[in-house]
Amino acid sequence: MSVLLNIKEYEDPAVKICPNGTEGEIIELGGLLICLPKRPPKKEVFGHKESNSMQVWRRVPMPKELSRIKSMDEWEEMPREFRARFRPYIEEEFRRRREGFWFYNNGTATYITGRHYMMLQWTKLDVGHPYFLNFQREIFLHMAACEADPRCIGQLYTKCRRSGYTNICSAVLVDEATQVKDKLMGIQSKTGKDAQENIFMKKVVYMFRNYPFFFKPIQDGTTNPRMELAFREPSKRITKKNKTSQMGEALNTVINWKNTTNNAYDGEKLHLLYLDEAGKWERPTDIRDAWRIQRTCLIVGRKIVGKALVGSTVNPMDKGGKEYKDLWADSNPLTRNANGRTVSGLYRLFIPAQDSLEGFFDVYGYPVIETPESPIEGIDGENITIGSKRYLKNERESLKHDPSELNEVTRQFPFTEDEAFRDSIEGSLFNIGKIYQQIEYNDELFPNPVVKGNFVWKEKDKQAVFSPDVNGRFKISWLPPEDQRNVTKSDRGKRVPPFGDRGCGGVDSYDLDATVDGRGSKGALHMYNKFHMENPSNMFVVEYASRPDLARIFYEDVLMCAFFYGYPILIENNKYGIARYFESRGYDGYLMDRPDHLKTGNSKVHVKTKGIPSNSQDVIQAHAHAIESYIHEHVGVNYDTGDMGKMYFNATMEDWIGFKIDKRTKFDLTISSGLALLAAQKTKTKPRADFTEHKFFRRYEVIG
Repeated sequence: MSVLLNIKEYEDPAVKICPNGTEGEIIELGGLLICLPKRPPKKEVFGHKESNSMQVWRRVPMPKELSRIKSMDEWEEMPREFRARFRPYIEEEFRRRREGFWFYNNGTATYITGRHYMMLQWTKLDVGHPYFLNFQREIFLHMAACEADPRCIGQLYTKCRRSGYTNICSAVLVDEATQVKDKLMGIQSKTGKDAQENIFMKKVVYMFRNYPFFFKPIQDGTTNPRMELAFREPSKRITKKNKTSQMGEALNTVINWKNTTNNAYDGEKLHLLYLDEAGKWERPTDIRDAWRIQRTCLIVGRKIVGKALVGSTVNPMDKGGKEYKDLWADSNPLTRNANGRTVSGLYRLFIPAQDSLEGFFDVYGYPVIETPESPIEGIDGENITIGSKRYLKNERESLKHDPSELNEVTRQFPFTEDEAFRDSIEGSLFNIGKIYQQIEYNDELFPNPVVKGNFVWKEKDKQAVFSPDVNGRFKISWLPPEDQRNVTKSDRGKRVPPFGDRGCGGVDSYDLDATVDGRGSKGALHMYNKFHMENPSNMFVVEYASRPDLARIFYEDVLMCAFFYGYPILIENNKYGIARYFESRGYDGYLMDRPDHLKTGNSKVHVKTKGIPSNSQDVIQAHAHAIESYIHEHVGVNYDTGDMGKMYFNATMEDWIGFKIDKRTKFDLTISSGLALLAAQKTKTKPRADFTEHKFFRRYEVIG
């Protein structure tokens, strides 16, 4: 029976998670369609006899007579009548563990998976038994879909602090290990000590020790193990009455932990792997490299034989965050290869901080996001008078004079995926605080001024047109008026750009066609409007970052865009391919010579040369200073006027955030945008003496 269900009007199938194959409501989580089990008759839903307001999750304690029994040995020693009386109760708990559980929650029939039920009903934490929280229900539903889907290797969950994911994964490890035979479960964290002490000993072992006797398999070794929890047949098991027990068959399943190395489980066959705090693994351990090895432990041939649980808040990019971000990008279920898998094999899930913030859940386990008109009773018994979103915004506003701490709090308690992957301000070449101001502003703009598309020739070398396309290679924020498009001009018989006084461009090119491994840098282009009385000024109007299979496709893209706008472009003179292509097409007049202000005083070059040297230290410094100045003056809030900048290309700004001047060739959009700014300069500029963040933030309104 297939677990994939085709849904009309949806390209991707839904994943059925009902163990009995029933089909009910379709929900979407993290871009993944999930088919819930069919809702049972009302009388079979727990709490159906209660009024709506009284319908909440309630853990039902074990009958007192059963709670006194600590082992299966003791159970077998009880009278037959006793066992007959309680066997239906035990069998029902096993059924709920397998099939999940339905209960009414404030009038709504609510389904939780078997694993979620086991956590709520039978898993004891260091603070007692957990509450039902709706966002954790979503995590479990998504996890069940990852487990059921034969195309998926596991779940990748990006979270805010204190969302309980470690407890969830620890509970799942215990639940699974106490059911399956001949399996290995693994744990890794940001350090071996974290894996051993904080997860294995404090959570996994503790949870198992507090399981009811009927869920406990035969165990080998101490009751408080430090290295592994093994469900093997001991050489001799002694009962409390000093009798050897031969009852039951050992599962031969093990939960263990490993130190944080890339090849920790290399060569082993894993059934379930928990990678804790994957966004905080620092070199020499790399979560991307580690996952490439660990995933092979979960696959035999083409068949996925094990699943992974991967989750984390995100460290700064240079402390493990970059590798985790790459893994996240490769885990989008909406982007699959020909085998139906994501690049990583994982399915990602993000839940905003306002939906998962501790202390902001009502008695039904739902988040109180917006501030209520009157106090709402919280699940912990305390009144909630403010919404989680307002609370988090208040925390952010209190840190407005400390951009570094503000940035850190935003990353740890993110409203959006972009906030979760924010980089640290410290050590950045540019003013990241202003960049994030601009990104946040852009995210709320409606309608968004940026349109994707491609340039095509309507009539070659006479009329280029921009064709909107959601999959286009270009991003455009402004198009010139009709009478300023495709304007031709010649100088001494050569095509030249007519509007060099109004704008210019910068190109980070490449010479080779697409590489075999697809890892070559992208071609990048920016078009920039200079100050002009008629057109929007001091703003980027085009962003391009792509690597077509053939380099000449990229060259023609750049040529069409330059022709359409009538702007000259500045290139690096070590990239010969684009220069030769423009010359062969009769457009070498659109390539700028090396600007006078970028020539050194002792330069022996007196002839016109196309572009600028990429390895000149003077040029490299001028390039960085040009971007630095632009960010200070035109990105984020202008501290003199209170106006917001008009930089609408988030991808470029994110590239600026991560930019490292000693590794500049890796930042295509930074290179091309900086070249455009250098092209716009008339004279050499000196770096500002002070680029420090102002100690205040003006309020600004996002106007749709």
